[in-house]
Amino acid sequence: MTRATLVCAAVLLLVSAVPSSAQNAVTMRGFADAGLTVFTATQSFKAVLGSPTGAVFGGGVEVGLTRNVFVSLAASRFKKTGQRVFVFQNQVFKLNVDDTIAVTPLQVSAGYRFRGRRPRRIIPYAGGGIGWYRLTETSEPSTPGDDTKTTHAGFHLLAGIETPIRRWAGAAVDAQWSSVPNSLGESTTSVASLYDEHNLGGFMLRARIIVGR
Repeated sequence: MTRATLVCAAVLLLVSAVPSSAQNAVTMRGFADAGLTVFTATQSFKAVLGSPTGAVFGGGVEVGLTRNVFVSLAASRFKKTGQRVFVFQNQVFKLNVDDTIAVTPLQVSAGYRFRGRRPRRIIPYAGGGIGWYRLTETSEPSTPGDDTKTTHAGFHLLAGIETPIRRWAGAAVDAQWSSVPNSLGESTTSVASLYDEHNLGGFMLRARIIVGR
């Protein structure tokens, strides 16, 4: 994936730019997470999937540049099957055809941990960043024009708390808000255009397991 390669290169450049005197403070950790997302386009997702909410699973890597500052690269995936719909004269008709929507974000974040001088069991953190959101919509049977595969850029903000559970492991819970403008309703006959919902972003709550120093 070209974007992932470029993002990884950017993270490595950030690490290499840290002064040599601070290299000992640089750390790297991996993580896996699971959560629940609520899409901003509530009516559009409800019309197709029956609900604007769903489970999200993901993971990634994090580089601690200093004791407090970190950058991370994360990918996640939402996937749910509902029914394809058709909009005619401002009314939504279900076609009794399975319709699967998948959203796959690739996100780069920078953040700050609010560590005190003394060790804490609970460490708050906050940050934000940019991302690329892959949206696919497929159904069976379908014609080539029925399926959707697009990628859109967006941004996000996040905040949470982390606690160590072992020397090389930790756990965290956080909330994230994202915005992906002008990413839905490209067709005038789409359900998103009917409801005037054009943002693929939303709100997410997730729990995370972290491995590394």
